[in-house]
Amino acid sequence: MGIRWLFRCLAVALALAQIVVGRNTFGPDPRSYLELARAILRHDWAMVINAYWSALYPWLLAAALGVVKPSLRWEFPVAHALSFPMYLAAIAAFEFFWTSLLRRRELTMPGAALKDIPIASAQMWVLGYSLFIWATMGDLVLLMNPDLLVATSVLLAAGLLLRLEIAEGTSWSVYLWLGICLGFGYLAKAILFPMAFVFLAMLIATSGRSLRQRSPRIALALLAFMVIALPEIALLSHSKGRITFSDTGKLNLAWFNYNLPYRNWRGDPPGTGTPLHPTRKLFDHPAVYEFNGPLRSSYPPWFDPTYWNDGLSPTFRFGTVARHVLHELFVLGTMLLHPTAWLVGMFLILLGSDLKETLRGVAIYWYLIVTAAVAFTLFSLTVVQGRFLPPWELLIWGSVLASVRLRPATAPLCRWLAALVSLALIAAVAYMVYGESIHGFHNDATAEYVTAEGLKQMGLQPGTKVGAIGFDMDAHWPYLARLDVVAEIGTDETCLFWSEPPAVQTQVLEKFTQAGASVVVANTGGGIRTTSRAVPLDLAGCSRPGTGWRKVEGSPNHVFFLK
Repeated sequence: MGIRWLFRCLAVALALAQIVVGRNTFGPDPRSYLELARAILRHDWAMVINAYWSALYPWLLAAALGVVKPSLRWEFPVAHALSFPMYLAAIAAFEFFWTSLLRRRELTMPGAALKDIPIASAQMWVLGYSLFIWATMGDLVLLMNPDLLVATSVLLAAGLLLRLEIAEGTSWSVYLWLGICLGFGYLAKAILFPMAFVFLAMLIATSGRSLRQRSPRIALALLAFMVIALPEIALLSHSKGRITFSDTGKLNLAWFNYNLPYRNWRGDPPGTGTPLHPTRKLFDHPAVYEFNGPLRSSYPPWFDPTYWNDGLSPTFRFGTVARHVLHELFVLGTMLLHPTAWLVGMFLILLGSDLKETLRGVAIYWYLIVTAAVAFTLFSLTVVQGRFLPPWELLIWGSVLASVRLRPATAPLCRWLAALVSLALIAAVAYMVYGESIHGFHNDATAEYVTAEGLKQMGLQPGTKVGAIGFDMDAHWPYLARLDVVAEIGTDETCLFWSEPPAVQTQVLEKFTQAGASVVVANTGGGIRTTSRAVPLDLAGCSRPGTGWRKVEGSPNHVFFLK
């Protein structure tokens, strides 16, 4: 128990440190979740129904914002603070899963040969907690998204599955809790809808001869899951006019397999579908896109991508998809080879084990490994990102560690090896947090605060419709100032706008007026960096604001009043 308290304190301290250090970081996805939270707080239920962003996280954000009621500069830190109780829940879920894993391992020990020695429980906790902390720090704690909720749901479901697999007379309540866990997992993120059926299938597969006896209980788990999931499915299906549990996977499949644009898809290239209500192109060079439509948000194209991409349905090309899947599996493989210290430690542990007995042990946990493999396959169909992997990695490595049978000669060395691996992982996380505190973040929102405050001082009122030049999906100042962007020139064409003669610039600004904007805000190098380009352009170097442009108070950016 002392070891667990040590690692609990380490996990909590590192998470708090990272939340404090990164309290002003921000990004396009968190902005959309916060927009949904605002819609909840003002009871704008039509805006709350969104087929791209998950449902549960915005409600938690709404609760936090509704209680604290933060000012402009405190809204992002309050949203970050929500990650702390979410991380505590993830810690509890990890401990539940790891405890269940150790209980399951105890049942296999009598059947193993006497010469085989499992990894001691204390060392299991040292290794497991170290991997958990390394995997969940960084993106899971720092990014304002539901991935911590996903990790909690997956680890709880896996722990319940382990307990149901070993218990013949398990009470109905455990099955009920599994269904509830899977239901809220779907509300946390859409991928857990298909994965819920994988968990239930694994429950059926591990029931064996007691399947008939367990069938009513399994039906209860399915019923509990559907009771929670069906209202969300009904709302989304009604809003889209077709049955759907989410359009997130559909869009990501199209974007990443066929290299289609996130924004301003207008039916090109041929064979990708017919847009139902795309953004409207008002000017060609530079390209001006208008989206003054029914979505009332600071940046409509990313508030609900499913609306602007309705009709996106590229012709299926097996070769294209297969190449993409192979590429993503390669990316997945390289990610699973990290951290190096962990991989080296696992290699040495396996080297000192009875490999034959260890493999027999791994076979016992086949259902956890298959579940993780299915999740990895689904990710490879769209995109593999590091923040998606932690709970599934823990399922696989937990299964391996619980299966290890050490040779007597090497068993004493495992204690020191576990300590070294743990020290390397915890030190890496601590060094990362320290480096972040010294060097800062590329997505720090300080420049956004200054721009938003300057625009408010210049008289812009909440609800004002504005145009944006050079921000792309990183237009966060309108969210802070409660403004609505209705038209934009993208980052890639911003320098083209400034290179045009005054007469052409005037024509372009007239297009912003036609779009309904009363003000245009231009990124002229105010420290706001776009995340939509690998190498941000030098907007400060190419910007040439002339007559009529006013510098935003306190910021290098500029504003042009159209009316």
